[in-house]
Amino acid sequence: MTAAAVLVLTIPPVPVVTAATGTTGATAGTAGTAATAATIAVGASAGTGRTAGTGVTAAVGECAMNGGFEEPGGLRGQENRLRGVLGWHTSSRDGLVELWGPGNRAAPMNFTVPADTGDQFAELNGTSAATLYQDVPTTPGSTLSWSLAHRGRTRSPNSKDIMVVRIGGITQIPDGRDRPGIADGNDAWGHYRGSYRVPRGQRSTRVEFIPNSSGTALPGYGNFLDSVSISCTSPSEEGNQPPGMPYLVLSGPAGSSLDGSLASTDPEGGTVTYVVGVPEPWVDVRVRANGAVTARPVSPGLYQVPVKACDDRGACGEGRIVVVAYRRTGPAARPTIRPTAGPAIRPTTRSTARPAIRPAARPAVGG
Repeated sequence: MTAAAVLVLTIPPVPVVTAATGTTGATAGTAGTAATAATIAVGASAGTGRTAGTGVTAAVGECAMNGGFEEPGGLRGQENRLRGVLGWHTSSRDGLVELWGPGNRAAPMNFTVPADTGDQFAELNGTSAATLYQDVPTTPGSTLSWSLAHRGRTRSPNSKDIMVVRIGGITQIPDGRDRPGIADGNDAWGHYRGSYRVPRGQRSTRVEFIPNSSGTALPGYGNFLDSVSISCTSPSEEGNQPPGMPYLVLSGPAGSSLDGSLASTDPEGGTVTYVVGVPEPWVDVRVRANGAVTARPVSPGLYQVPVKACDDRGACGEGRIVVVAYRRTGPAARPTIRPTAGPAIRPTTRSTARPAIRPAARPAVGG
């Protein structure tokens, strides 16, 4: 007799959206001047200290680089179009990132736009309507908290430039808002923030700042961006959650080998290993690190063996392997069927003789 079917019970993690990255297409625009890459610096959030041209000071947990666009430093005026801006990538085909500095004055506005923090800021609609983005190393289960400053390059305060934030392929809705669009005129900087939970298995997360529309309807005008902050909170800071409780039921005849598999998952996406507790004396249970289970009960009975599913940070979920062993029985004997003797049937030897038919004598005819 073979082992019975295996029943596996696990507690699934919260469903998550599978991450996707990508960039939007852009049309190549007017080429500009180029600048060399800046010296090593880290990103900054709004309110952190800076010294123009010498890098920035990052807030604790900051994982954006050059979020205030202070590198390379010493820029003046408008429309400084650069390659190799520290920390930033662009979807523009010409590879140019447009930065603005003090003393700027450009159409359609007839005034200088100050930076939100520091001295410099970026324009999303530079040589084209292009996305600025960073690929941030992340830990599954961690939380990214983002914030930014946005301002329009429009003819009037009533005309708006609109942008959106996309993280891990998911368009974000800022806190306190009911829609993703970030819209501002030319009179002041608007400030926005939100958060994003890194799904299981995602070790790198793309953070994108995408121009949606320009108040001037010109692809090379609009959507000033400054004070970008992306802070990363690790799962250990939030409290590491253990893997799901491992549970497995095996059943079959005593003395046979019963096979199954444990299937716990770590909410933070880490690797799960299994450790067996004190075994029952009448059943041999072996569990591999990947969750494969082999149990061999010596005698019939119900056995419960404790087992732990642990992540790579030491958090464990406790469960058990239940083995139901019953007495092995041989196959039932098939009855022997013998033919029953019937009455002997003998052929009949007697036959009926047909009577001989003799022709009648013809009468004599006289002459």
